[in-house]
Amino acid sequence: MLELDTKNELNTQIQYRLIEKLTASERRYRERVEELREIVFECDRTGNLTFVNQAWDNTLSHSVENTLGRGIETFIAPQDQEKWQFALSQKGEALAQPIELRFMHQQGHIVWLELAMQVPKNEQGSEQGSEQGSEQSGELSANSHSIAGSLVDITERKRAAELMAQTNIELERRVAERTNDLTNANTTLTATLEKLQRTQGQLIQTEKMSGLGQLVAGVAHEINNPVNFVHGNIKPASEYAKDVLELIELYQTYYPAPKPEIQNALDNIDIEFVKTDFPKLISSMRMGTQRIKEIVKSLRSFSRLDEAGTKTVDLHEGIENTLLIVNSRLRGNPEEKSIEVIKRFGQLPLVECYPGQLNQVFLNLLVNAVDALEPQRSPISSLTESSFHRHPAITITTQLEEAWAVISFADNGCGIPAAVLSRLFDPFFTTKPVGKGTGLGLSISYQVVTEKHSGQLECLSTPGEGTAFIIRIPTKLKK
Repeated sequence: MLELDTKNELNTQIQYRLIEKLTASERRYRERVEELREIVFECDRTGNLTFVNQAWDNTLSHSVENTLGRGIETFIAPQDQEKWQFALSQKGEALAQPIELRFMHQQGHIVWLELAMQVPKNEQGSEQGSEQGSEQSGELSANSHSIAGSLVDITERKRAAELMAQTNIELERRVAERTNDLTNANTTLTATLEKLQRTQGQLIQTEKMSGLGQLVAGVAHEINNPVNFVHGNIKPASEYAKDVLELIELYQTYYPAPKPEIQNALDNIDIEFVKTDFPKLISSMRMGTQRIKEIVKSLRSFSRLDEAGTKTVDLHEGIENTLLIVNSRLRGNPEEKSIEVIKRFGQLPLVECYPGQLNQVFLNLLVNAVDALEPQRSPISSLTESSFHRHPAITITTQLEEAWAVISFADNGCGIPAAVLSRLFDPFFTTKPVGKGTGLGLSISYQVVTEKHSGQLECLSTPGEGTAFIIRIPTKLKK
């Protein structure tokens, strides 16, 4: 009898400890959910809300108390009701991609929200889960048959996209009008026309590269926030899982002979494998998020929106960031040969320059080298020219010559004919098909190197062997 009482008391103590840990875990989880800027919601299979966090009120000005129990479709604009019904019908799988929905603000205006959620596959018990969710009056339900999702406010992004589209239309209209005017007046004003074409090319290229920098910075910012969120939660997730595994070990220690149902469950999940593999999984996730953060840092460094003036920088860092931008083109598709990048970096000091504009020059030269190597990437073996049998490669070389930094981008492509070489840096001159090139990249690059940096940009090419673009800029700009 005494032994039975002792076992009961031990069992009661374990249950109390388990309840305390679960209560603390739930409290921490709810606090994190309430602190989120994104809306987190839970509803039943019919769409009736059983939980929303405070972000719902902050975003839509509908109080949480007046929201619970109502169907989420009552807050969605009529034109997006069909999208919501489609999302609700995706049973057993997450949405392939987030859905953009228009919600009605309490004051009557539209708020764009991006929906992400997953509908449980099992239909059994869904009504019971809905009733339990309603009875909890907003408690975050652990019912596996309820639907959980998130809503992210993208109103500003939609407005920015509309504004950008309008700006692009207006810019295209202005460029078309300017081109038409110049075409009508070019008979006797050849010299004036050439000057205007050059100015126009600079404006287009500047606008294009400015837009690219803003786009890259915007994408980097959008990626950075969720990645930081995931990266920051890996550690507590690992600690929670460790606590649960330790609890299981306690049960295995004090209850070495569990009931058959429990033993079957342990055999199915292979608890020993989980114990050894889970830390590796967490480590892999941490490495992945760290790599994404490094990529985001490189993207933001490439855009350099805040560096319109001169700055002393490491040119190797600018080259590496530019290589990251064209990395997808270097790899190509599975049917093409990848382009090998050979880096022969010398010892360069920090160079005073316009880093944003110099990165644009690096980008133009790399893209041109990739385009020149396209024929060699084909797996077709019937081509007889020797250049087609070489593995496509770009060699980047840097060195210091007295007070000059020298950067070379060389490809082993088919080379450039002499007739084309003499016009290579002329504005609007291009050998690419219509729609693939504007003839501005090399012209603007030449101006950036020679006028902005008082340097030199030259092209050396041998037909059948390859082409090299060589940049020479002073390590310190002349005042």
